[in-house]
Amino acid sequence: MNYHVHFLDQQEAFDKTMLDLAQAPWIGFDTEFVGEKTYIPVLCLIQVVAEKDIYLIDTLQINDLGHFLSLVSNPDILKITHAGDNDYRLLNTLYDVVPQNTFDTQIAAGFVGYNYPAGFAKIVDRELSVTLAKSHTVANWEARPIDPKALDYAVEDVKYLPALHHKLTQKLRRLKRESWAREENQKWESEAFYFQDPYKDVLTNDYVHQLDFREKVFLLRIYQWRREKAMTLNIPKEGVLQNRHISTVMRATKGGPNAFKSNRTMPENIWRKYLAEWQELWQAKATDAERTWLSALPAPAPDDPDQEWSMELLYHFVKKQCLDQEISAALLLPKGDFNKLKNGNDAFDFSLLSGWRAELIGAQLIEWLRQRGSVQVEWQDGQCVMRMTESRVP
Repeated sequence: MNYHVHFLDQQEAFDKTMLDLAQAPWIGFDTEFVGEKTYIPVLCLIQVVAEKDIYLIDTLQINDLGHFLSLVSNPDILKITHAGDNDYRLLNTLYDVVPQNTFDTQIAAGFVGYNYPAGFAKIVDRELSVTLAKSHTVANWEARPIDPKALDYAVEDVKYLPALHHKLTQKLRRLKRESWAREENQKWESEAFYFQDPYKDVLTNDYVHQLDFREKVFLLRIYQWRREKAMTLNIPKEGVLQNRHISTVMRATKGGPNAFKSNRTMPENIWRKYLAEWQELWQAKATDAERTWLSALPAPAPDDPDQEWSMELLYHFVKKQCLDQEISAALLLPKGDFNKLKNGNDAFDFSLLSGWRAELIGAQLIEWLRQRGSVQVEWQDGQCVMRMTESRVP
């Protein structure tokens, strides 16, 4: 694992290097970015590992990353990452690139006995017997010159990717799970993966179900206003209006300044600055587009303790199957996705009950999960007998 390390901060040298790598069968890469101060994170550094070399790309100096992005989208070049979804999402946001031919060590580890998501240092330690120093995980990557110790950390983040790929691939092959890991990585290779619903904040806020129609329209507009304001100012959405203050805005805007004065949780400089804009949003009539979107808003799931208990029981059967097969349950069916299924949320992606998942947990359990019925439990001669009843899906 002795690599030559090169720092690339000149466009000509960068272009030549990336063109040379276009002939490589694989690369590993990672990114360093700062996301606390701006609406879209600032990409500060890209680390690329190839056969004998590691390249540190100063993205604050290189104006055109086109040749690197071509490597990412080239299906003939394998891309090795760890927790690569964050890197790919950022590259897609900044440059509209969709990766092809991906392998992620975090995903692969989830198929061979690690909890998902397992940290890079933990997997490197267990698979390669190397202890990584993580003292610069929160380095100021925008600072120039970059701290030499931070650069050492950046090198370590890609240095072990090739060896990990080799070891984890061997384990996947032994367990006949290469195709499973490949299937899981392929979701990153579709443009649909990077779609962001502009109304996601509303969909994930149960508060919307407590409002009347006009208030729902206002909530929709407040989230949209915050997003657009953050984009314009290039600051995080929380820097415009914190989530914890949105309910206050909802209640107090129609009452004017006095309503805000009586609520000491909202900073005065915020409501005085934006109250006129909020009142304008409150008073405007609902548009056809807003009416259409709200008419399609899923209704909250009715309370059904028996059905909720049944689904939780089924999920524990799924987890037991994962334990037996040494696969992370969080990789198979993340709790957030399971909750969508349990609650009958229309946003649940039923492709999560197909492919390698269906192969692992079996047709009967998959069908039970799809039907979302109740589980009837009976004790017969000292044995526990379970049956699925009352299908809730036509």
